[in-house]
Amino acid sequence: MKKFAFARHRVLCFAGAFLLSLSCGPQDDLTPDLDETGEVSQAALAAPTLLEAVPGDGQVTLKWTAGPAGTQGYQVRFRVGSGSWVYRGAGTSTTYAVTGLTNGTKYEFHVRIKGSTGDTTSGYSNGLSATPIADECSGSSVRHITVTGAGSKDGLTAQTAGTLSNLNAFIQAVGPGGMVCIHGGTYGTGTTVSQGGALGAPVTIKGVEGRPIFQSTFQASTRAKTGPVAFTVKASNLVFHNLEFSHVGTCFSFKAATSVAHVTLSQFRAENVATCVDVERSSSTAFTDLTIRDAMILQFTRGGIFLASGTNQSLVEDVYVDMEPEQIGGQGSDYPVGIALYDTTNNVTLRRATVMNVTGMQTGYTQGDGIDGESTASDVVLEDSYFRGNEDGCVDTKVRNMLIRNTVAAECKRNFRLWQSVSPGPRVENVSSYQPRDGHFFMHSGTTTAKDIAVYSSNGAKLVAYDCSSSSPCTFNAQGIRGTLLDAAKLNATGTVTGNALVYGQSVTIPPVPNPTSFTP
Repeated sequence: MKKFAFARHRVLCFAGAFLLSLSCGPQDDLTPDLDETGEVSQAALAAPTLLEAVPGDGQVTLKWTAGPAGTQGYQVRFRVGSGSWVYRGAGTSTTYAVTGLTNGTKYEFHVRIKGSTGDTTSGYSNGLSATPIADECSGSSVRHITVTGAGSKDGLTAQTAGTLSNLNAFIQAVGPGGMVCIHGGTYGTGTTVSQGGALGAPVTIKGVEGRPIFQSTFQASTRAKTGPVAFTVKASNLVFHNLEFSHVGTCFSFKAATSVAHVTLSQFRAENVATCVDVERSSSTAFTDLTIRDAMILQFTRGGIFLASGTNQSLVEDVYVDMEPEQIGGQGSDYPVGIALYDTTNNVTLRRATVMNVTGMQTGYTQGDGIDGESTASDVVLEDSYFRGNEDGCVDTKVRNMLIRNTVAAECKRNFRLWQSVSPGPRVENVSSYQPRDGHFFMHSGTTTAKDIAVYSSNGAKLVAYDCSSSSPCTFNAQGIRGTLLDAAKLNATGTVTGNALVYGQSVTIPPVPNPTSFTP
């Protein structure tokens, strides 16, 4: 099955409240170097890709892709607005902290490979912008954590930082509205968070000085569904911000034995995991006001985000979920899901989600869905999202009263699987479907009325793939349809079709993959 790879050099980045914008302008801007006098020959080396520009107190930390073997070093340049460039030698590492900057001022940054000759020097990279900010990790309502701790380990300063084992004590110490700063480094797993803030005054657990990484030995290539857990969250009124996870079973686990409310998970990245955010399944526990924002989840076996039990009044927005099966042996577990809506999950908004390449194990009965929603869940809005290359359904839902709008689905077996097993069932408005392997839509029973839909296929896909019977007939109505099908026979709606603007036999171009996060795949 065709898998789609993200174009890694095209991205809009957002870090916290600070806009990081990619600029793909001229790569040959002049510098005062003697090898660039205004008549510069084409650079022999490809420019690196500038991946991150992370603001700090009076500084911005840059991260970029490595040059080829034999790279002699790197040079960073930066400026304010359209002012003069300032140049810094950045050594041989692929990270560099640009210091001595003014807080509150927006800077633009580029990097290049810098050698002793034109043949060992590249053009400049794409640009990223960032605004340094004053240190938030100071004051009586702040505590510090480092990998090994330091000094008295009271956490009052970075020089007397505690360790991760002090997290709950530090949450209690800073109180509602306080902050625990976890400094950059590599940490282990197995932390249970049992203390929180107060309603309207959460405690923030924030990664600083780069992004702390929580890491174990989990390998997604084994297709295991479980593994070491980084954080088990058993308290309410918390914000987790700017964290990274690698080779763990679960990033954030919410156990059914404890009801939790008002928790935000923001600006985090995960790679090689079983399930990154896992709300344990239960028929009795409620999880209220869970927000997941600005998250990138790659290389998972079971799922990206599982919302279950009574998850309610919750928001998932600006997330990028890609199994990247080619990186983990070509397959996940038996029923992997990008975003799951299970049990009595209700009143949830999913916005600006990109979910791709969810692929189940390649033996026995298997499937892989971008979204999988059960009929016990209800009242969900999915909008402004993008699904592509998932093995079975791009969006596979039985959810009661689910509205899907302004969403693109492409290259799944059935792009929109709309099970009408409950009433009112899921419905679509202003969605676009591209090149499914079987049908743009799927029905098993009941009636679907799709409004203002666009379908594009040149591969013989049907408008609707039916799995119906005389005892459970299906009716598919279309109110406004545009795009292209291979031929008129593929327009197989069993109900009425109005506002038909289809043409036939046209070529198809699929929209590029959006990345709504501040991270680069």
